[in-house]
Amino acid sequence: MKNPTAKIFLVLVFLANQAISQNYYEPKLSFGADVGIPARAQNGSFQRVMEGLFNGGVVVQYNIFGGITAGIGVKYSYFTISPFALNNVNWSGGFHMPSAHFKIGYERFTTERISFNISARMGYSVLFAHHGNDSVAVGLERNPVESCFFIEPQVEIALLTEKSSSDGFSLVLGYPFYFNEFGPRYLGMDKFPNLIAEDYVGITRFFSFGFGYRYYFGRK
Repeated sequence: MKNPTAKIFLVLVFLANQAISQNYYEPKLSFGADVGIPARAQNGSFQRVMEGLFNGGVVVQYNIFGGITAGIGVKYSYFTISPFALNNVNWSGGFHMPSAHFKIGYERFTTERISFNISARMGYSVLFAHHGNDSVAVGLERNPVESCFFIEPQVEIALLTEKSSSDGFSLVLGYPFYFNEFGPRYLGMDKFPNLIAEDYVGITRFFSFGFGYRYYFGRK
């Protein structure tokens, strides 16, 4: 076989097959926590007005069968207000997104210390802002509190501290979708400066990059 790409592909297939055939550790119950930084927010108004500060949560998950997992947990996301988007008005505050969720996924240890976890947490979120808009402070405008469903696909790579350890640390990538359109109503405004109607269209979503901690119960 003269094609080096084909050789590399066959080697990868062979290694993957060997990893799957190995009888590595299969956890039954685990606790997880993750902390991430939101980036590349959408829709247009959300990207322009808000700056990502935190996206993270905790979960307890159970291995139902063969690496298929299910769990429950809570998460929280927070964005600060960018003054540059509001003509340099010095508003303090930000946008809160607390949530409760179920989590389903698939986890597999490919070595004695490394596991791969593909999952999605989905549930219900409450969305609201706190800020320095004087018209809201004196009661001229309503500060809305809204709720919506969300789903967040995640990919996690965990590394145990030792081969037989219950503790592990992980790299976590996520992309939450909140089925709600962000807009100026959250800040007690009719519109944001220099934005058009199309900028308010589209569900709220963003990319999250961070790190996590895993604890596997019953590990000996």
